[in-house]
Amino acid sequence: MSYTDNKQKRACVLGYPVDLVTKEEALDFAENFMATGKGLHVVTINPEIILAAEKNPELDAIIKKAGLIIPDSTGMELALRRQGFNIKKLAGIEFSETLIDRCAKNNYKVAFLGATQKVIELLQKELKLKYPEINIVYARNGYFSDNDMPEITDKLKELNPHLLLVALGAPRQEYIISKYREELPHTVMIGVGGSFDVWAKKVKRAPVFFRIFGLEWLYRLIKQPSRFSRMFPALPLFIFRAAILGQKSRREY
Repeated sequence: MSYTDNKQKRACVLGYPVDLVTKEEALDFAENFMATGKGLHVVTINPEIILAAEKNPELDAIIKKAGLIIPDSTGMELALRRQGFNIKKLAGIEFSETLIDRCAKNNYKVAFLGATQKVIELLQKELKLKYPEINIVYARNGYFSDNDMPEITDKLKELNPHLLLVALGAPRQEYIISKYREELPHTVMIGVGGSFDVWAKKVKRAPVFFRIFGLEWLYRLIKQPSRFSRMFPALPLFIFRAAILGQKSRREY
């Protein structure tokens, strides 16, 4: 089931579906799946993921099968606005943390997979301080091999979390979630990139100024110059293609 099954619209950005959804609509949609024990893959899509998927058929298929696809960047917002859609970006880190908050309030089981062991430990500590009622049933670092997967899978199946957040970076987190879709049919799953580091207070998120003006990417680049080769020419190329296509690419997916 996808968001479009609820008679809502999806845009198409460079061939990839994006749900035309507000933050509250997306949260309510995901929470409904948790409340009713249904599985859901949420993709927080951005230009880097789209450009990577264009070169990777497996990633391409995974993204297009996701039940909820939210625009997680200023680049996506600009592309949608170019097509005439008045939709604001929905930062994946904010979406996921608000979902954690809802889980804490409703005693939904939450699981975390990814990052380093130190970050996983700090993450649990910080989240329990911020959300005292949070029910963390599983937390494991991201340093595991294929040989470890059966053990991890069996444990997750036993615990059956309502929400599984995977912080392994794209595309690895998408591959893992894709493998778990059948194994965990009652779990909402989201790939959250480096969010664990932020929630664990190991890495600072961009100041409000950068976020308001859609420059969070610039702050990350300043703090992590090594990201330059990954972001460029990816981001300018995406903006250029989206701008050139403009209204010509507007259609529902």
